Amino acid sequence: MSHSAAPKPATARKSSALSGAARVPGDKSISHRSFMFGGLASGETRITGLLEGEDVMRTGAAMK
Repeated sequence: MSHSAAPKPATARKSSALSGAARVPGDKSISHRSFMFGGLASGETRITGLLEGEDVMRTGAAMK
C-alpha cells in the first residue's frame, strides 16, 4: 500500500455577501418532527414544504 502526497492546502478569499432564497424538497425526518412539535404546541400549526409520504402522513394523523 503506497501513500500519496499530502493534500495541498486550500485557500479561500472573502467574497461579497450572499442573498436570495432557495426552495428545497421536503425532508422526511424534519416532516415527522414538524408534526410532533405541532402536536405539542398550543393553537394552530402550519407546516410548509412537507414531504407527504405515507408514514409522514400517519404521524400527522396520530398527532391530531
